[in-house]
Amino acid sequence: MAVQNKQTAKHRQAMIVVLFACNLLASLMQSLMNVALDYVSAEYHVSLSEANLLVLGYSIVAGIVIVLAALSLHRFGLRKVMLFGLIVSFVGSMLGVVAWDFPSLVAARLIQAVATGLYFPVVNEALLNLSPKNGAGRLLAINSGIIGIGLAVAPIVAGLVITYWGLRVLFAIPAVTAFVLFFIARRTIVDIMPRQKLPVDGLSVVLIAVGLSAFMIGLNEVTRNPLPMAALMIAGIAVCAWFIRRQGRLAHPLLDMRPLRNKTYALGETLIVLSYMSSIYLSLLIPLYLEGVAGFTPFIAGCLLAPATLCYAGLCFVSGRTLGKAGVWPLVPVGFGVCLVGFVALAVFTRFDLALAIVGCMALACAGIGTEYPAIKSVDLEVLLPELSASGSSIHSTLVQIAGSISSALFVGLMSGQVHRLMADGMAKAQAYSAGFSITVYLAVAFVVVAAILSVVYARHVVKLTRGK
Repeated sequence: MAVQNKQTAKHRQAMIVVLFACNLLASLMQSLMNVALDYVSAEYHVSLSEANLLVLGYSIVAGIVIVLAALSLHRFGLRKVMLFGLIVSFVGSMLGVVAWDFPSLVAARLIQAVATGLYFPVVNEALLNLSPKNGAGRLLAINSGIIGIGLAVAPIVAGLVITYWGLRVLFAIPAVTAFVLFFIARRTIVDIMPRQKLPVDGLSVVLIAVGLSAFMIGLNEVTRNPLPMAALMIAGIAVCAWFIRRQGRLAHPLLDMRPLRNKTYALGETLIVLSYMSSIYLSLLIPLYLEGVAGFTPFIAGCLLAPATLCYAGLCFVSGRTLGKAGVWPLVPVGFGVCLVGFVALAVFTRFDLALAIVGCMALACAGIGTEYPAIKSVDLEVLLPELSASGSSIHSTLVQIAGSISSALFVGLMSGQVHRLMADGMAKAQAYSAGFSITVYLAVAFVVVAAILSVVYARHVVKLTRGK
């Protein structure tokens, strides 16, 4: 099918709006369970780490699909990929509506994850191609802000629906949204890049699926079963290393790793991983604290989380404008500095169990993440050669999902293990949750300290590179 290059400005704008809407749906689906883990644990009589499969499994599947996204975009075109994503969103959401037990609920989440895995990298690449000259950074920042709005809305909506109507009604929301968007996208989305019939290396698909799954599942359960889960993690790392090695030997790799040879991109993506880990920590552990320690309902917890997440979304828009005018210095280091202050304050206030103060600390940390994250993302994708941009976008989105999986498995798994041991010893739920949360926050602070130091190195490098041009 020929690429439709003769697009009016109005049609291009309509496409961009629909792409934003699809990413908003993907963000909404990904974060639906963030305030639901405590509810699911009690409702289905599973541990927190088992309930976390609704988040962790989602991230694993999304990460696997992201690896296929660049190849899918080139092979099938933007239109088919976007429409397929909406169909999958509808099917997964409808399965959630009729889910009859915990495994079927997990299955619904895994199906939904396919759409997120496709959309995050594909929409980034489409925006890069649709943006006017020197306008990619602004569009990508807006996209990050819209995803942030989805993250802010999801806890409120999910908390309200779970508290008063349950999980079935919650899954109906993305089902209806996907249904409506499908018919809009059919009239709006066209292919904007030429197609290529690239071969698919089946062994690479198996390797990335097995490697990611083994590592993340092992990390999620390592505090409960240390030796076997540590062995599973090591096996997962070995398989992932095999996958990376194989990509360098293929004429048509499943995921072209050449963008990582670019020092700016590699440094930036390292920061992206650390930044996203801190973001996932806030979105998962703070709700567990508010519900398990403070005793709030999912709805109240979601309402309390919304201002913090809106701080992230608002700062994403500001970051895009500031990046265009002033560059990454001191924007990125300032963002990480603000985030670090928020996390340190969180560690302090946790000792006094002050729920509202903890929410305020989260808002400060989210503001810092919103300041630095879209700026790094824009620089990383724009610094690559055009022929590597699709692979760079897929690597970025893959690393984001891996970072989310690591953060989810590490922190929720650590807290779950602590809560399980303390409650088995007779401690009350609120006290056990508080003790488990306290342990995780100090580890989170350590990650942010490393990121803040590295951000100075990164920003200086980008400034030097820009001056060299």
